[in-house]
Amino acid sequence: MRIKISLTLLLVAVSPAQLSAHELYLSITNIQHQRDDQKLSIQVRLFVNDLEESILQQKRVQLGLWKNTPIDNAQDYVEEYICSRLLIYINELPVPLDFIGLQIQSAEIVEDHVIICELEAYGISEISSIRISNSLLIEIIDDQVNIVNILANESRKTINLNKRIQDEHIVFITAPAKCE
Repeated sequence: MRIKISLTLLLVAVSPAQLSAHELYLSITNIQHQRDDQKLSIQVRLFVNDLEESILQQKRVQLGLWKNTPIDNAQDYVEEYICSRLLIYINELPVPLDFIGLQIQSAEIVEDHVIICELEAYGISEISSIRISNSLLIEIIDDQVNIVNILANESRKTINLNKRIQDEHIVFITAPAKCE
């Protein structure tokens, strides 16, 4: 009888949420301006289980990415989610994003599998300012941190966004013309 009680207490103390959750809630978005090609290359990395949980709560659809059994239109759900929560404005104008694709990067621990989403935007010749709004996963995770690395105008900027601060505006200062 004591063994049953001890086992029950142990199972209650270690809930399934604690077994499947990782301790770090983070996404990393890399944005690189390719001036010669007049485009932005964007890469978004986040934990697969967190993304699946968010889409499950919103759309009531189990994507199957986490268990490597994706449904046929899983990429459509991921694209809709990413493009609705990652907004980019260049020189005060909204930038339409093209979703190129996704891949899953496996880890030893299944909860640490990462999804990598590739996006692009075209017709971006010059950047004098950029505003990023990134609300990925904040609707389900209070401690979510969304790091955005920006490489533009031969300058590297990093911003940290979260539930409290979801967007940031950066102005790139151009060098004044030299007097002759």
